Amino acid sequence: MDDNSSGRTSLADSASLTNSSLRSGASSSQSLHSADGMVRVFVPKNSKFREFPVGLECEKIITQLCIEHGIRPTCIMLFGIREHHTSSRSPTAVRIDCTWVSHGERLNPSVLYCFRMRFRVPELDNQLEQIDPASHKFLYMQMSYDMVNELIPEIRYPEHKDKTTGLTVMDMIIDQQLNHKSVREIEKIFKKYLPPSLWKAHSFFVGTKIREVFRTLSANSPSVDRLMWHYVHQVSHLAPSYMTEQFTATVMYLPNEDLPGGAPYLGHGLTTIPGSLTSSADMGSTSTISTLTTNLGSGKKSKRRPPNAGIDVYVRVFPHDSPNPGLKVARVTSEATLKWMLVGRVEGIFMISKISNTDVRLEIEGLPKGFEMRFQTEQEMKAFISYLGIYIRLTTKWMQDLCHSYRTPSLVEMGALHVHGPIGGAYSLMKLHENGDTCGSYIVRQCDREYGVYYIDINTKIIARETDQERCKPETFRIVRLEANQWRLTYNNADHTFNSLAEVAHFIKADANERVRLPPSKYDRPPLLLLLLPKNLKAKKTDLQLSDTELQRRNAQIFNPKTDLQWYPDLIALCEDGMMFSIRGDWIQQSPVKDVPVTMKMLKSDGDFMEFFRLAQTWSTIKSPEFLKLYGLTLADPYTMVMEYNGDKPLNRFLQTKRDVSLHCLLDLMHGLVRGMHYLEDNKIIHSYIRASNMYVTKYDPSNFLLEAKISDPGYPRPYRESDSPWIPVSYYRNLQAAKSDINTQFWAFATTTYEIFSRCQRDLRTLRQDDLLRQRNMDGNILELLDGDICPSLISETIMDGWSDECQKRFSPHLIIGRLGIIKDQYATDYMPAPEFDTNGMPDEYRSESQNIPCPIPFPESNLCMVVELNDCRLIFSTANQIGQGHYGVVYRGHLEYKDKERSPEQVAIKQLTNSMHVSADFLREIEIMRGLDHPNVVKFKYYAERRQCIVMEYLSGSFDKYLLFEAPNLKNSRLISFALDIAHGMNYLAEMGLIHRDLAARNILVDRNGGCDCVKISDFGLAQFANSDGYYIAISNRDIPIKWYAPEAIATRKISTFSDVWSYGVTLYEMFTRGELPNLQPIQKDNDNFLERITNGERLPRPKDCPDFIYDLMKQCWHATPRSRPTFAAIVEFITRETGVNVSVPTTNGAPAPKPSDTAPAEE
Repeated sequence: MDDNSSGRTSLADSASLTNSSLRSGASSSQSLHSADGMVRVFVPKNSKFREFPVGLECEKIITQLCIEHGIRPTCIMLFGIREHHTSSRSPTAVRIDCTWVSHGERLNPSVLYCFRMRFRVPELDNQLEQIDPASHKFLYMQMSYDMVNELIPEIRYPEHKDKTTGLTVMDMIIDQQLNHKSVREIEKIFKKYLPPSLWKAHSFFVGTKIREVFRTLSANSPSVDRLMWHYVHQVSHLAPSYMTEQFTATVMYLPNEDLPGGAPYLGHGLTTIPGSLTSSADMGSTSTISTLTTNLGSGKKSKRRPPNAGIDVYVRVFPHDSPNPGLKVARVTSEATLKWMLVGRVEGIFMISKISNTDVRLEIEGLPKGFEMRFQTEQEMKAFISYLGIYIRLTTKWMQDLCHSYRTPSLVEMGALHVHGPIGGAYSLMKLHENGDTCGSYIVRQCDREYGVYYIDINTKIIARETDQERCKPETFRIVRLEANQWRLTYNNADHTFNSLAEVAHFIKADANERVRLPPSKYDRPPLLLLLLPKNLKAKKTDLQLSDTELQRRNAQIFNPKTDLQWYPDLIALCEDGMMFSIRGDWIQQSPVKDVPVTMKMLKSDGDFMEFFRLAQTWSTIKSPEFLKLYGLTLADPYTMVMEYNGDKPLNRFLQTKRDVSLHCLLDLMHGLVRGMHYLEDNKIIHSYIRASNMYVTKYDPSNFLLEAKISDPGYPRPYRESDSPWIPVSYYRNLQAAKSDINTQFWAFATTTYEIFSRCQRDLRTLRQDDLLRQRNMDGNILELLDGDICPSLISETIMDGWSDECQKRFSPHLIIGRLGIIKDQYATDYMPAPEFDTNGMPDEYRSESQNIPCPIPFPESNLCMVVELNDCRLIFSTANQIGQGHYGVVYRGHLEYKDKERSPEQVAIKQLTNSMHVSADFLREIEIMRGLDHPNVVKFKYYAERRQCIVMEYLSGSFDKYLLFEAPNLKNSRLISFALDIAHGMNYLAEMGLIHRDLAARNILVDRNGGCDCVKISDFGLAQFANSDGYYIAISNRDIPIKWYAPEAIATRKISTFSDVWSYGVTLYEMFTRGELPNLQPIQKDNDNFLERITNGERLPRPKDCPDFIYDLMKQCWHATPRSRPTFAAIVEFITRETGVNVSVPTTNGAPAPKPSDTAPAEE
């Protein structure tokens, strides 16, 4: 069947059929659908219904339709299934755009569905076509269908009459070319391409005009692909909210509005405590927003609600390419402009808990109690969960389901099989490299182009064994998944079938017997799958004022103790680490604002400043309300960390003295602790001192059953003692200090802290000896006697036992624990308060003494805080933590430019700064002048010079060519490498024409531009560049470190360099390219650099790379001619490669083409 042959006719037929039969509510056709036991899904691309048997999961149907339409596996998450707009629906039904089906659900045969692209890729008209042409074509067909059926609210008659007419003509030309129809055929049915309202209003005039324009353009029209691009471009600009979903919900508070304590319950979840976030007055287009909403706030006042009934809001995800992205809500109002308020950044949303069939709670960084929402129907709630969950997968964590109540079947299966998604070969090889690059380690990944196909990337060979250049070489093999969970491996031109992937890995021969599979991780960020992240950096900053959480959101700062701080000499105590004093103080505000109470942690005179600074540096990265915040530190004597005030209420002493704390308060306390532990896990931070004694009560309101405690810093580093044993896994009892480097230790400590909380700290666990703990461990598997069920619910006891498990992966699961907390809260009344008789041993008061000045002569080291540099028309912002390279003269960092012209988006750049910032060398200034004058597509562009910071600002490219060659090796064909070789030759010829000698040409100094469909390379790093004299030569003066393997022999022996020296280096760069990133080594391998130089001088040359075309290796040898002027010029190389392009590329031939001859105009040697 030809999908396109009757597209317009079937579109009209299906519309008329379903409209006439279904909208009445008594459709014979619909009854037939239900009776025949088939599910019907409409596909806009061919305007037909596709039938599927009942019982298939939604994801399987989506996958089948993607296969049928040639959509790549990387793009499958962009698509979904929802109710068809012609399906019979009651007047009270939710909006059609809230009827999306979750991936794990099964479709109802009594409902008509539609397969659609659901998510809008950033820069829709450009980026999607580069990602997947088939998806771009599908989007055109979907837009065309929506236009004809008037399903795009932002494009309406009569406001867009002319634009609609133009789109109609494009539709007609595309249909004519795709289906090979004559002009006359298309003209006869032209009204099928028109929206009904336009045809009814202007049938005669519009018809004549359309036919006339159609005849003119069809005679000389662009290609179908270009027409589709223009169509998508036009619609995406006319309807900026196309494929944007907006929901309606009820919440108990808005992010910038504080409610009094004791906020009412929204559902059956935890009590919603109002928090305040940054409010965003991010005004969207009023017409855009209003067209998305039809059921709440249509201009009418809502019914009067009883007190505490909640606030009706619109809910919307503002994508990453918007000025202030994140999940936002806006009060339902009839005002002309909605006020959107930020609930949380998308990357800060780590979980959705289903409270009931209409209520959910979002766990969001910055909201200690989460954020609860109530939807009108379960269908709308599930549509919201699926939308937000998939959006987060496509921007942040592709391998993680946001809500465990609605799991993605394919994701569950990948986790069970330890298989990666379609991450691509480059990312897979990079992950192998970053995880030790050991022989026998491997990754299994889905193919990014074919369904049912997998690849195994495995390190099979050890190269240059027992030398300083030893490394592993990966190989890639194809695997096809068969029925009955079998796997077919193609190996050595033969097929082999296995029952498991582990068998596949062991069958492949390698230089090591052991096989180590690298599993997928939720922290993987493969660029191929994060489709909703914009390629170009967009504006994200705002000038909004912060609410009452301002202190939490500020970055740590440097305090002047003389003017910014005041301390209380009577409130001082020695910290448990014994190396710092804890002092009550105030942060003095330079305005009528009330002074801020703080805790000042002051280093003792005999303390190590670097240890102190490392503690402060680590704690300054904490951005979670579950921890006491570091406001800043002093750089003058005495050295002090200025912390959020802890109230001098350690949790252990608080629980000992407060016997009337309700169970719900303890559950809330544990909920905060779980969130804090999840933050540590997510950010890979090791906290070596999780204890009840290191948590501080910050809020306690027994009347509203409110108890909050925050985790303090781990303190000055000190060795573990036996008294710390209850918080340390028993496997470390013989070597306690080894536990400090194990991130899983803190999850054991979490279990012990939970035990402390629910035992009300009745025992001082520090008094227990290891023998006592091991004796209890041998009795029942736990280190402490389990608590009575009256004071500690069984699910909490299970959580404690999980945390004391010998299996690290079982110790901490935030989703499971938070779910348990919700179950327990439903089982107990809010005021339930067990009051057992405790035998309290008590805890000794902290030691207090007078404060003293603490001299410390160690200077404050350079920090990695962000720096802002003012330039003529922009600001340069970068951090020394973002180092991406280091050359002979300078260190290269990644940063971005913020332009004063607000219409210009921020731009990522590379910043090269002198290593010794105190001295501006003549060489560095010369490099600046060289960069200013360069303008070539294969040479990195110069942008600015920041004189005061002594740095050059250049365009930013994604990576160096040497790493690109290594990671992309399986995908690099000879034809592609030859294209790169020509790019480099063009760039070097440009430099030569300017009289410029690069002197350090190598793959490491070439950058890859991966923006825009096809990769290209650009020459960089002019740290050694020099201008040639009138004879074309330059005599080197300084003794710099020389990369021997890339340097021409005469350049090393006589220091006489010329463009021909660069030609030699170009030949070595070609060798790097055609060996796919191998280091230049002779055969047999040289002993050292001196041996390498001696053998090269004696006439040896690098060997021919495997499968290298004859003419390329001949070119390499000409570049390595012993006589400089016998080497070809770059102009001759460009001419030669251009002539040979496409000839003898794939495999070597017997007779190579003649290599380019040296130029007759080459400069003579002195």
